[in-house]
Amino acid sequence: MKVCLVNDTSDDPNWGARATSLALRELIHEAGGQVESTLYQYRIGIAQTEDIASVRDAEVLSGQVEDVAPSRWQEFESRAREVMDGVIFPEIYTALAISDVVLVSGEGCIYDCTRQSRMIYFIAYLAKRFFGKPTAIVNHSIVMNDPVLREIADHVYPLLDDIVFREPDSALACSRGLGRVASDAAYLYQPQGTEWWSRLGSPQESSQDENEGDILRGGAFDPQAPYACIGGGSVYFRGLKPGFDAVPSFSKLCRALQACVGQVILTASSGKDLRIMEPVAERLDLPLAGVNLPIQSAVNLMGNAQVYIGARWHPSIFAHSGGTPVIALNRHTVKMDAFLKQADMQQSAFDPFAIEDQFDDLMAEVKAHLQAGEGLRRRLRSRALRLAGMARENVRLLT
Repeated sequence: MKVCLVNDTSDDPNWGARATSLALRELIHEAGGQVESTLYQYRIGIAQTEDIASVRDAEVLSGQVEDVAPSRWQEFESRAREVMDGVIFPEIYTALAISDVVLVSGEGCIYDCTRQSRMIYFIAYLAKRFFGKPTAIVNHSIVMNDPVLREIADHVYPLLDDIVFREPDSALACSRGLGRVASDAAYLYQPQGTEWWSRLGSPQESSQDENEGDILRGGAFDPQAPYACIGGGSVYFRGLKPGFDAVPSFSKLCRALQACVGQVILTASSGKDLRIMEPVAERLDLPLAGVNLPIQSAVNLMGNAQVYIGARWHPSIFAHSGGTPVIALNRHTVKMDAFLKQADMQQSAFDPFAIEDQFDDLMAEVKAHLQAGEGLRRRLRSRALRLAGMARENVRLLT
């Protein structure tokens, strides 16, 4: 069974995109399928020269590429007919034509009626309505905060053979009660014990383009001793508070965690987070785990921590899998609210732009988690294992 996988593997390397991509591929293989073609979501986020089969010379010379993505539901059929006529999106046409089944991994990419959001729905519509292929949007969250996006979703979802959300909040936001709830495929990764660190950097753990400096650099780290992990989040890079400098508040938080927990590891699961974490690491001489950390090592690092504080979805999953309590900087970040609910963790609306104003409450929650000890960790691990079992629901269409 040949599968076309629309997949969020970014040109900005990050733990989550790599982990989910590999986990979904493994699930597809287990279900008897093979990934015949892959359409990468970062390429559909902006117009590409390849989107048009014959680009006018003037456009190439000027550096301008016509955006032929449908901007609203009323354009879906006409754009689809142009695809079938070979006028636009030849790469998408080929990928869909040679596949038996189409799985669209939506991840957290559907919000604000962005081009990427519209194209995810358009590819699913095209695959089902014009190619007649069994089609599903899986492993995804939605934020229906735009009427144009809502109209598109309301028309596309009923056409599909399966709809799988990665958390319940998105399923509730989907009109007509369509879709099922599973969990993110990244839950399939399970952390190893503290002996994992001795293997980090070995040929079995690292790819050829990784080096020790990319994996963990800066201050010393003893994996046998307690440590806390700190991460950033996309919320800092969405223009919500232009000019905001997160370095001072993160530095203060790290100092407090050093006094409370011991070691502090800074994590940059996305390249953007390095803009915050690198200055903090240099200021405080702290170890920094960067984007090239092997996936299993990232799972091990997060899953063996005493606590994780941040606003990243996939590092939170890695932490949860090991029983590490997550303190989410979740104000302005709907997906982190959804994560906390699904993981059955404490929900406190900590503002990523006001850490110092909420500092006492945040540190009180850290201390409460530490005092809860292994009992809390066992409960969290048990919940994570149940979610890992649900991850296979993402490929039920294949079985």
